[in-house]
Amino acid sequence: MMTAPARERTTVAPNPIHEDEVKKLAQFLQGAPSAEGRQAPYLVSPTGERQEIPADVFAMLTHIVESLSAGRGVSVVPTNVQLTTQQAADHLGMSRPTLVKLLERGDIPFTKVGRHRRVKLEDLIEYENRARHDRRQALDALTADETDEGTYFTQPGSTATR
Repeated sequence: MMTAPARERTTVAPNPIHEDEVKKLAQFLQGAPSAEGRQAPYLVSPTGERQEIPADVFAMLTHIVESLSAGRGVSVVPTNVQLTTQQAADHLGMSRPTLVKLLERGDIPFTKVGRHRRVKLEDLIEYENRARHDRRQALDALTADETDEGTYFTQPGSTATR
């Protein structure tokens, strides 16, 4: 079986010609139970050959179809793709100078191509996960401190606790 060569990025825009088909597929998938812990979903080729789909791939396909049915385009990018600092900053939702500070501080690995920095998408995802974990730990510690002091439910400016 021949497969297409892996591309760095594939973008699919909503297509008005297939809008009804995509909406029907989205409704079908929304009504289908999650693939987790159930009989495996399958794809069927035009020749009738069936292939099992892993649960995480089924969830990703569902997300793609839902996005397309809502009129949003979708890009599929391999995690090892190299991004420019602007693309990386856009992914993280921050300014490019802020991202560069994180890179130079060593928070996110990068390589240089000439004078230009490049960041792997997988390293950005790792940074996001690490930052989310660190925020959760900090919030848990603050909550524990406030609970220990008996001020967790105290309103600012109030002296009474609930």
